[in-house]
Amino acid sequence: MTTLAAISKHLGLSMATVSRALNGYPEVNAKTRQRVVEAAEQLGYKPNSVAQRLATGKSKMVGIMLQSPDELVCAPTFLQELFYISNTLQAKGYDLLINSSTMGDNVEGLKNFVAKSAIDGLIVKAPLVNDERIKFLIEKNIPFVVHGHDTSALEYAYYDIDNSSISSKAVAHLSELGHERIVLINGDEKQAFAKKRSDSFIQAVVENNLNAEQCRVLHCAPSVRDGENLAKQLLGGKDKPTAIICYSSKVAHGIYTIAKEMGLTIGADLSVIAHDDGVAHFETEKFEPPMTVTCAPLTNSSEPIAEAIIQLISGESPAKLQTLMPVELVIRESTGTPRN
Repeated sequence: MTTLAAISKHLGLSMATVSRALNGYPEVNAKTRQRVVEAAEQLGYKPNSVAQRLATGKSKMVGIMLQSPDELVCAPTFLQELFYISNTLQAKGYDLLINSSTMGDNVEGLKNFVAKSAIDGLIVKAPLVNDERIKFLIEKNIPFVVHGHDTSALEYAYYDIDNSSISSKAVAHLSELGHERIVLINGDEKQAFAKKRSDSFIQAVVENNLNAEQCRVLHCAPSVRDGENLAKQLLGGKDKPTAIICYSSKVAHGIYTIAKEMGLTIGADLSVIAHDDGVAHFETEKFEPPMTVTCAPLTNSSEPIAEAIIQLISGESPAKLQTLMPVELVIRESTGTPRN
């Protein structure tokens, strides 16, 4: 097994210099550090994790905190996201440690995770509006990056998509087609992304000169069955909507199923738009008809989030690691001019 002494002898450097180079000490110049890293890879050096932690005070571990175990319902897409995060971290010498809160006990769950785990930094997913976990991490000066943004004015690192534009783009497209009775089916507005989408929907209704009384925001869980149940209520009434915007492709699948059972033609009798997170087994371009979507696949966030937490651990300012990604509107056959 290759040792620090072997690398030292190979390069003609002291063991202290080799150790500092491998552990990222700033006093080692970039050229020397590169030589040491390349030699370590060439000779197959594997660092002793216990010794490394003692030398640097770092565990080379990053935690990821799920809001609840329910997030795993999105598997295998969510597992693929974790795989990409883990791979990116491993390439930089870090391991990923996964934990989740019990719903309704997010702050205590986070505190316990931080107290019991030797982690250098943390990834937080699915923030709530004004999330108390974020306040706690800032107070404790723990490096962290949030997948999402909690709408507060606190300064921290995050990677989010432009949730407000999801509703505004969808409403503008439907309004241009002539729709006046539009419904947004949204998630729980305790979650930051859902609150942003609802607020933007209400604003877009006004900006497009639509009647607010004919445009509503409803809520359901992100499942096919919940989409079906809500569709039965919506499409069975006298003043049924001519267009529905869904926060989930699973919900949209349920809308499609019930609409077809009622003899409605998607794209003519009823227009449907969904936000597409790239959930496996719900490929929206394969829906019949192919569905108009706002698009931002979950897995696109994996590498940027992993890179961000590594930079934070290395001392980068959170203010320089705030990313808001644009969302694309992809127009397909599920939206068209209303018949009535």
